[in-house]
Amino acid sequence: MKLKDFIFSLSFLVLLVFAGSEVLTAQVTSQRMNMSRGDNDAMILELPTAEEKLVGNLWPDWLKENYKVKTRKVKKTKGELESLNFSIPGVSTGGKVDMYSSVRTSGGGSELMVWIATTDGYVSPELGSARYVEAEKMLMRFALAVSRAQIELELKEQEKELKNLEKELDKIRKAKDGFEKDIADAEKAIEEAKANIERNLGEQDSKGSEIEAQIEKIEATKRKLKDF
Repeated sequence: MKLKDFIFSLSFLVLLVFAGSEVLTAQVTSQRMNMSRGDNDAMILELPTAEEKLVGNLWPDWLKENYKVKTRKVKKTKGELESLNFSIPGVSTGGKVDMYSSVRTSGGGSELMVWIATTDGYVSPELGSARYVEAEKMLMRFALAVSRAQIELELKEQEKELKNLEKELDKIRKAKDGFEKDIADAEKAIEEAKANIERNLGEQDSKGSEIEAQIEKIEATKRKLKDF
């Protein structure tokens, strides 16, 4: 292995460690697979934790951003894509390549299959290890982009959950304010009731005195009646 390839592999492993476990087991293999142009050598990037939809949405944008190439659907195929006439440093060796790709679900994750057509044939270990290593680097860089996208999605979900928790806390605080108002209203009602009781007791004393006075009037009137 050349020194620059060893440095890349080491750097990639370090990046994987810091990226977390999302693509820790990502790997590239090679085998002949059927595509729109027949059976040809393909490179398969395994992404054990990335959903097919995420990878399928990210792949064309990533290619456009990194290689300035448009990716479109191959007619009369089930999801096969083509990225035509562009350069991949170390792979196209001064010329251009046509790349065909497809994403499929695999277990709990997905697989990205790419067929890179050069003027000498499709990229594979047999075509040339140097080209294959460079193509493998490209796919591993994409694996890191997938990992980043997964982490960003996870962050969005966590931020969404945080907002939900903050809303729940706000509801709890408002409920507390309501309870405190209920207590204040109840305390005010109790004070008013106490005042009403004191006033009522005074009214009872006053009315009792009136009754006693009235009883005395009645007794006096009765005495007058007896003396008549």
